[in-house]
Amino acid sequence: MKNLLLAVVLPLLAVGCAVNPEKTALQAQGISTDGASTVAFQNVHLENTANGTSQIRGSLERIGRDPVRFGHLDYTVTDTSGKVLESGKANYSGAIKQRHPRTASRFTIPLKQAWQPSLHHATLVWDDKTHQQ
Repeated sequence: MKNLLLAVVLPLLAVGCAVNPEKTALQAQGISTDGASTVAFQNVHLENTANGTSQIRGSLERIGRDPVRFGHLDYTVTDTSGKVLESGKANYSGAIKQRHPRTASRFTIPLKQAWQPSLHHATLVWDDKTHQQ
């Protein structure tokens, strides 16, 4: 009986550890993120504004201890056929450029139209280069 219980519980624990709930929630909303080795995306979510548009909000967190001196956040919104609806660079707070460990750097990306999860897909990418490169 003890061996049977272990045979059932261990695979469930392995599956439970492998699932990242935040990543799954983003995929359900139609958002994908790609960070470089210096930052990680945290708490990314969609919000509807009072004027009928939407915005993507979240934060960037430093992975290492050193400040992130250079980099920028690019975004692209496409429809289901892959046609680009909007793209650009998003502003973020300068917290990751300072030496305070584990201070998140917030960002907000206002979208030009209301988000439709079944029709839209967004990609957020952290690029380690400066804006001019």
